[in-house]
Amino acid sequence: MSDSIPAVGILVLNYHQPGVTLACVRRLLEREGENARILWLENDAEVTREEVIRFLEASGLPWVEIDGLGTQLPPAGTLGFVAIPENRGYAGGNNVGARLCQRAGATWVWILNNDTLLESGSSEDLRLAAQARPDIGVWGTVVRNPEGQVYSGGRVKLKDFAIEWVRTSEQLETDPMSFVSGCSLFFHLDVGAQVGFLPEEFFLYYEDPAFSAEIRRAGYSASMVPSVKVFHEEAYTTGNRSDLVEFYNRRNRWFFVKKYFPDHLQSQVRRRWYRYQNLIFRGKFRRVWIERMAYRDFLAGRTGKADHCFSRK
Repeated sequence: MSDSIPAVGILVLNYHQPGVTLACVRRLLEREGENARILWLENDAEVTREEVIRFLEASGLPWVEIDGLGTQLPPAGTLGFVAIPENRGYAGGNNVGARLCQRAGATWVWILNNDTLLESGSSEDLRLAAQARPDIGVWGTVVRNPEGQVYSGGRVKLKDFAIEWVRTSEQLETDPMSFVSGCSLFFHLDVGAQVGFLPEEFFLYYEDPAFSAEIRRAGYSASMVPSVKVFHEEAYTTGNRSDLVEFYNRRNRWFFVKKYFPDHLQSQVRRRWYRYQNLIFRGKFRRVWIERMAYRDFLAGRTGKADHCFSRK
């Protein structure tokens, strides 16, 4: 591959966590070869750009600023910094990078959460697997969390549309309710473009099951590459079980059900009263308020970034 046409673009989206993101991209620069280009995508750069640039200048890493609307990627071994003025969420921010990689002539893209560290393997392993299996539209990797739990994706449960882990390539390939985790997501850019890339209406949460659902609708399957392993800190930016997490999780679950499983919508509407009672019984009154606010936004058709302010703690 030449400097101008890399095989893979690697996307790492930052939102007010430059120290965490720096550790992620530093590890990638150490392990990735000349066929990959690494992009630091800076959401909310209208606020953070100058601070993050000072941070990068002090880091000692080779880096260059890249126009997110352009057609050029950084040279091999150099980090590309892409400023995205507004906060476009997980899907919107990563789509800026995916579309840039496509315009620049890359073939595949690998999306990694900023709170991940590559432990083994590389994008080359993913590329080789994808070349050998063109029937697979989206690939995952092994993901390990701080508790030592290992997974590569999840599956949506029809009972309540909550999510449980998936750990094997077999389940990803055979279970239509399964999906590749958004924290480590690899796909061919032409396939991504075919389905419109990541669904931006979700903004945050449920965009990865929605993306896998769209991939399957387009006639492809999903799988994972076990030789590629990443450590995932989990919810570093959003906060584990924070108000922010709960709101987007609950609101987007409604939109997911409506879009992909409309026959189940009324049963889920009935189940919400049981959920309210359960939360009240446990004294989770703020959670009831968040649930009701999420449902109101769903009824009003409010997708994307919400106007509400939430704690990340």
